[in-house]
Amino acid sequence: MKKPTKNKQNNKPASQTRVVPRILPRGRHKLAPQLVARSQRERLLEAITELVAEQGYPEVTIGDIVGRAGIAKGTFYDHFTDKLQCFLAALDLITEPLLASSARLFAVSGTVRERCEYSLRGYFELLASMPNTAKVFYLEAIYAGPEAVTRHHDVHLKFARNIVTLSQEAARKGEGRALSELHALAVVGALHQVIYGQLRQRGPDSLHEIRDEVVQLAVAFLTVRMPAKPTPEPPRARR
Repeated sequence: MKKPTKNKQNNKPASQTRVVPRILPRGRHKLAPQLVARSQRERLLEAITELVAEQGYPEVTIGDIVGRAGIAKGTFYDHFTDKLQCFLAALDLITEPLLASSARLFAVSGTVRERCEYSLRGYFELLASMPNTAKVFYLEAIYAGPEAVTRHHDVHLKFARNIVTLSQEAARKGEGRALSELHALAVVGALHQVIYGQLRQRGPDSLHEIRDEVVQLAVAFLTVRMPAKPTPEPPRARR
């Protein structure tokens, strides 16, 4: 394995000297402009995520965002053209760990049923541990307009394709059959709608209340044997 490069001045790994500072020093400093910009951007994304989870997307203003981030309003426009673009960037950021965790959970060993059950339980636990992410993705994205809704659908599709890949791997090993993308997407869409309703009515802390039943239903629909497509009859010859 290649060792991390050393910084000649302080003899520390280069990865440690490039850590993005959470709070920037006041006045003149020697931080690289790129680190300053990354720190500002990360604080803006964190701020809008927190505010949207607390107040709802329509109620949040750019003034609220920069106030929470501790950044000048003019600096906001160095990073984003408007509130929507900031929110879309935050939405992309918070869904990355959901997708990555989902893929890792599906990668465990076991039958298709066991892997689906394990991954879905893990996903519920992940959402419960990330209440702001759960609220923003499931409850507030739809209020940000068509671009956010499209991103929401894209995440559904990526979840479904993870399931399709799992089923294809199982089919090659003789442990089941491959699912169609439409089959997996239908189950994912239904699952997300149930989660939406629970979050809307009871909040993230209540997800454990429906976890077991929803997981059983989702696994049942994912592993159900669909009837074979009927072979189309050849057209009859005209008399």
